Parts: sequence; C-alpha cells; structure tokens
Amino acid sequence: MHTLHDLHLKNHARMGEFNHKIVPAAYHDDDIEYRAVRENALLVDYSHMSIVSVIGEDAWALVNHMASADVSTIRDEQGIYSLVLNEDGTICGDVYILCSDEGYYLLSENMTASAVITRLENILEKAEELDIQDAPEIKSMEEADWGAILLEGPYSWEVLAEVYGFDIIGLPYHEFMNADDGLMIFRCGKHGEFSYLMAGEQPALAALWQQLLERGEKYCLQTGGLDYQKTVRIENPAWDASIYGAYSRNPVELQLQWAVQYDKEDFIGKEAVEEYSRSGVARRVVGMLPVAACTDMQPDDEVVAEGKVVGKLISATFSPARRSFIALALLDEAYAWSDIEGFTIRTRDGDVAAMTHNLPFLYNLSMLVSPTEHSFVDASKSRSAL
Repeated sequence: MHTLHDLHLKNHARMGEFNHKIVPAAYHDDDIEYRAVRENALLVDYSHMSIVSVIGEDAWALVNHMASADVSTIRDEQGIYSLVLNEDGTICGDVYILCSDEGYYLLSENMTASAVITRLENILEKAEELDIQDAPEIKSMEEADWGAILLEGPYSWEVLAEVYGFDIIGLPYHEFMNADDGLMIFRCGKHGEFSYLMAGEQPALAALWQQLLERGEKYCLQTGGLDYQKTVRIENPAWDASIYGAYSRNPVELQLQWAVQYDKEDFIGKEAVEEYSRSGVARRVVGMLPVAACTDMQPDDEVVAEGKVVGKLISATFSPARRSFIALALLDEAYAWSDIEGFTIRTRDGDVAAMTHNLPFLYNLSMLVSPTEHSFVDASKSRSAL
C-alpha cells in the first residue's frame, strides 16, 4: 500500500470530508476510539491538515505578519501555535508554524492550502512596507504528495519510541525532529494528551502506519477517525469552526486571547483584537455541568439565571470520563464565571439545574504519566481515565 487512503479503504474505515479532504471519520465505535485516546494511544490520519512551506530569507516577515503569535520566539526545529485573524480581529483559522533552517511550514486543520497561500500572497502586496526584499517561495506540500498522521494518548510516546527510539521521550512540547525516513515528528496536541504529528510523503506515512500497528498491539493501540474530536474538543476546548463558527469568532469571547501576542509588531487584525481586549466583550464562553439528572443537552438550549435568559449552549456532549453531560455556553459577561451554581438549562426534555465549570473539563491521564518513570505494560499503573 503506497498511500494512507489505500490503507483506509482496505481496512474498511468510514470516510468523511474534513477541510475539503477525504479522510477517515471513524474506524470503530465511538467508545473504542475515545477510550484509546484517553487511556493508551489512538492513531489517526491527519491528512486533512493543509501543509504550506514558506522558504527564503524574508520568510519570517511574511509569516509573522499573518500570525497572531510572535514567530520570532521560535528557532530551528521548534514550532508555535497561532490564530490567523481577519482584519476585523475575528478568527479565520489556526495554524502550527514550524521553523526549519530554510524557512517555515504552516500546518492548518481548518484552512485549505489555497486559503493559506492566498493570504500570504495578499500580504506580499505590502512587501515594501514589511521590508521584504526577496519574495519567499510559497508552496503547497500537497504537490509533493505530503500528508500527516497523529498518534495521541497517554502512552503514545511509548508506542512511537518502539519505532524511532528513545529520542522521542526527550522531545519537548512544540519541537520537532527530522527522522531517517524523511518524516517530521512534531510534538503538539490540542486535547490535553501526549500527541505526536508525523508529516511527510505518503509512502513513508503508510509504512509508518503499518509499523505502528505492529508495534502498538501490546499497548492496545487503536486506529481512529476524526469524529473523536467531537467529544475531546469539548472536554479540552480548542478552536474548531464546527463548534464555534455559528456563534462567535471573537477570540476574546472564546477565551482564546492567550494565542494573541498583543505586544508584537503589526499583524493582520491587531488593531481590532486590541480593541476587543481593551473595551471588553458582552459575553464569554464558559463550561457548564448539570447538577441534576440530565438525559440530553443540545446546542441552542437556553441558559437561565435570576429569572432571565443569560446565554445559550453552543456545544454539548456526554463525557465518558466525567460520566456526565458537559457543555460550552456563551453567557452574558456578568455570568461567565467558573464554578457558579444557580443556572437552569432549558433542554428539550425539561429544565435542568446546572453550574458553570472552569475549562478544560478534564485532568488528563497524560498529566499523571511520566515517560521516565512509567510504562503502559507496568501492571501496577493506573489504566483508566474513565
């Protein structure tokens, strides 16, 4: 098998469309893939992620103007997470930016390669203002048949070390290494677990996928699809247009202002997002938990306090780890504080008493696992996050 797509079809994955790409939505029942990512390791095709290279001496000035994060803080083999803002300060998407000795790689789950390239080309129209002397070479790595896979879970590091050795264990968060098989291995993650993204050419990814399945059997490794994000991205919130897009793209409302470097030089949307931060917002995202029996919660369910509607749910799911429904709510700013009781959620099955909750909802098992001390095969370890 020369491509990941061939492997998925052979193994009867249920395919879906994500970021205009066809990749697995699921391999197994939801509970199997969820338990894998929260307790041991889950292997997922992340080829929905667009990858764009920006190569050249002035690549930094170009990439830094697009990013809300300060790209000057990273060096070779380091990465950074950043929002990509519109001129009005709202969120267009998000990216990982990886620094190489020749330039940068931009990786996005929610912006296509063409959208990223168009934005960079528009910035180049201000080349003189940004002191860009030589236009960097901008290229979609799809042209080189690149894709990506993600290995995520409390013991993902141990599975990956079976293939690449113990250098994996010492890889710091948001740094990457170039492996002998031509793949970049980037330690990242949005869901509170150990997580490693491997990016590169499809034949090498397909070969690695097979190796991980063989080596991962003793770690109860499972294959999965992107539908697992529907639960984990509420438990550990991350930017996702399918969750927030219909309700808000304001980074201050969504509590994502930590991804904006306000004191860096000019970037797209800087003035507008500074104004959001300075003036404040009328509503904010906060977590919510039912404190009474609850059979269902849905987006758009109204949240009531002191006899009036003070907001609504924007996403909800049953969390196996919490053994409870959980939700993200967009509440009037005066009520958007953590650990406050006295709320009522108007569900389709009736009113449910609720309270706000700080985010994230989970204290992940990965936070209790130390690669220098623990092993999945150690019979004495805690095996469950549920």
